[in-house]
Amino acid sequence: MLVPQKLELTTQQAAASLNVSRPFVIKEIETGRLKCRLVNRHRRIEFEELTRYQEEQKQRPEAALKRLSDLSQEMGEEL
Repeated sequence: MLVPQKLELTTQQAAASLNVSRPFVIKEIETGRLKCRLVNRHRRIEFEELTRYQEEQKQRPEAALKRLSDLSQEMGEEL
């Protein structure tokens, strides 16, 4: 039985997995938030990289809410 050492996804497969559009995935790659490798002119995203990206995206709103809460507490103390 052959098992790929590293599962790689196309941008379309990655977009479907993330529930976003393919152009959005390409934009994230171009900004450096999502890493890929080129096979000829085609982008391939490792499954592990996609998982890392998903976790990072989950943490961003949580961190923003914490900063907002901290700022709100600081402003409350100043008044």
